[in-house]
Amino acid sequence: MLTLAYLANEFPSPVEPYVKEEILELERRGVRVITGTVRKVRSVGEANSILEPQIVLESLPFRVIAQAAWLCACKWMQITPLIVRILFCGGEWPLQRGKALIHTFLGACYAVCLRGRDIEHIHVHHGYFGSWVAMTAARLLGISFSMTLHGSDLLLHPAYLDVKLAACTFCLTV
Repeated sequence: MLTLAYLANEFPSPVEPYVKEEILELERRGVRVITGTVRKVRSVGEANSILEPQIVLESLPFRVIAQAAWLCACKWMQITPLIVRILFCGGEWPLQRGKALIHTFLGACYAVCLRGRDIEHIHVHHGYFGSWVAMTAARLLGISFSMTLHGSDLLLHPAYLDVKLAACTFCLTV
């Protein structure tokens, strides 16, 4: 059975109920899905409460943070190209670069949370900060990742999209 990590920037989201439906359909088809979110939505209502995220990155125990720091130190060569891109290439503003460094570390935290779960692939919904987190985690775990992009990802917030597209196995646009 395929085991997939499905990451969203915010999950469950009342404005994106179809994400829950996608996950449930994957499970119906025999895929084991480990749901994750960078930020958990506080009040989603009755309709979305059926499926809660298994991993929430906004509130991690110190143990995970320490293990992520160690993972970054041990696998520095896997994330060096990302750090170089953040610091020395592209036209992003300093605030975006700082956030990308934090998201790189969150990717290491996500990788720590996924270890031991037999994850074969990470799919991320949206191309915002969660996609950098997923890309970093996939790189550190030595697995593939994919993403679903929407118009806002492409037209309004395309930061680091060049790196994300080059690194993903496939990309779907909506």
